[in-house]
Amino acid sequence: MFTSEPLTRDVTLSCPKITTNSLTLPSKAQTEIDDELAALKEMMRSLRTRRNGLSPISSIPPEILGVIFVHHVQQTQLVYAPDAPAVLSWLKIGHVCRHWREVALGTPELWATPFLNSLQATEEMLSRSKMASLKLKTGRRFRMDCVQKTLMHIERLQEVSLPFFSNIIDCCIPKFLDKLSYCSTPKLQSLCLEAGIKETPRIAIPISFPAPNLRSLQIKNCDVSWTSSILTGLTVLGIKKLSPECLPTLDELISALRRMPALHILELEDALPTLPPQTISLPRAPRFMNVRLSHLKQLHLAAKMLEVANVLARIELQESTTEIRLVCEGFSGNPNRQWNLSRPIISRALKSCFKASPDKSRQVPRSIQLYSTTTSRIRLHSSTVRNPSSWAGSKFGMDPDSLAEHSVTLEFDFPDEMRRTILCDIQKVVPLGNIEAMYFHFFFPCWDGFWTDVLGHGATRNLAYMHMHGPRQALEQLLKSLRSRKHSVSRHVNRRSQQRPIFAPALSHLVLYGLEFSSSIRNGIRPSDLLDVLIDRVNEGQGLDHLEFISTTGILTRDVQLLREVVADVSWDEYESSIEEDFDLDDDSYAYDSNYFDPIHNYYGFDSDYGYSS
Repeated sequence: MFTSEPLTRDVTLSCPKITTNSLTLPSKAQTEIDDELAALKEMMRSLRTRRNGLSPISSIPPEILGVIFVHHVQQTQLVYAPDAPAVLSWLKIGHVCRHWREVALGTPELWATPFLNSLQATEEMLSRSKMASLKLKTGRRFRMDCVQKTLMHIERLQEVSLPFFSNIIDCCIPKFLDKLSYCSTPKLQSLCLEAGIKETPRIAIPISFPAPNLRSLQIKNCDVSWTSSILTGLTVLGIKKLSPECLPTLDELISALRRMPALHILELEDALPTLPPQTISLPRAPRFMNVRLSHLKQLHLAAKMLEVANVLARIELQESTTEIRLVCEGFSGNPNRQWNLSRPIISRALKSCFKASPDKSRQVPRSIQLYSTTTSRIRLHSSTVRNPSSWAGSKFGMDPDSLAEHSVTLEFDFPDEMRRTILCDIQKVVPLGNIEAMYFHFFFPCWDGFWTDVLGHGATRNLAYMHMHGPRQALEQLLKSLRSRKHSVSRHVNRRSQQRPIFAPALSHLVLYGLEFSSSIRNGIRPSDLLDVLIDRVNEGQGLDHLEFISTTGILTRDVQLLREVVADVSWDEYESSIEEDFDLDDDSYAYDSNYFDPIHNYYGFDSDYGYSS
């Protein structure tokens, strides 16, 4: 029997010594592979470049490609604010290929609007713009050192826009104007300055202004002398909120306008000659003494009504004037007398704007919008488009500045006792005989015979489209007016009923927006009242083709079904449709549980190392 004993012996394993350098340094084989990969990468880059050079777009000459890029940059700058990072999104054009990057870097005009949020970006863009004309535009966020860096190139400035957003701008504008007083700006064509309303002392434009090529001047809360050389040869002039001591006399204003015969846009807000409160007549001058602005396209005057009329009386509007906005901001003294003095002048001035030009460059207005923000302020817009897209939405009228289609805008601010007088005289100021579409958005009280008094019978002769948003009384008066001649409610004179022409005989499309119907005659207008009026018009051959309800309360499915029997096309957004319940017809009135009715428901880096090889 054998027994085994464990074998014991020392075993030593030997390994090569590994140093840190041996781990980090590539071997010769790896280096050779890396060199081959780099060569392949360079070969692929070269092949891609050659392939891109054979594409049709690469055949565009660099000069034309640069013009395309400049146009793209200009469109981008129109969309975004100057201080928004997205305004530099056009930099992506340089990431497409080497050729595009070289064209972008070789086009100075692309870099001529420095990004003022970054000093590094400003310096880089000023360098790349070389000697191109510069555009200085500030937004809400900018760095003062960036503005100062740009102003060092004042001889290259072509456009300067310094809107007021903070006290920093108030410091910036005087420094800029001081620099202008002793530095020539031969390239400056556009100047837009806005100071703070509380700026003391007021910022004033220098009388001596060495900018011979300036064509556009727009200032707000800044003062200017009406004898200054800056008011010469302009094509765009906009002055808002002058201090009282700098307001011109009528002769000074007319003299300044004579020095700008090529004026295209004239906008004066609180910058017109003033008149004594007790003025009983306006100064008259021979017609040959009036100023003729044969190139004027846009006219905007805002002041008290008599002051607006006083200036209009001395300006001869030409056929070239296609857009007029008059804002009459109230009266002083006797409002009736001032209205009677102003109305004939405003009417005569607007007469040429409501007729087509022989060359058809201007067409007759086809639509009117009457809008009120308060009971004492109304706006009237006209358009040569029958149904302007900006008027038809649920928020039409809320933003008049966005209405691109209007040709004439009148805005009146008046005391309550003047409301009826002014509304009844609108048809005397604005000829409405060719109007095909009318949009109404108002909430001031109406009176018996409202629509006839405001529009007259001539204005509704061609009226085919009507969009209305107003108080309950407006709907009541509309239904009275819409009844046919046979069943119309006419006023009585000497106990005899007067037969009047039918209201809107061509009306085919009616839109009721945000109105209220009731189930009871004691509480308002019932849907059955509208049905009776439409049946009446059908029997007289004046029926509707389209009827539309938008955000209108008190309309149920049954109402729509009945209306579709007399109107071919009834559109309903089913507003409040969830409240419908079973109901019984009871003497033309619909009863339903008021607990279901809820009137509130559903109411309304910059990279300075930009560019790389591809």
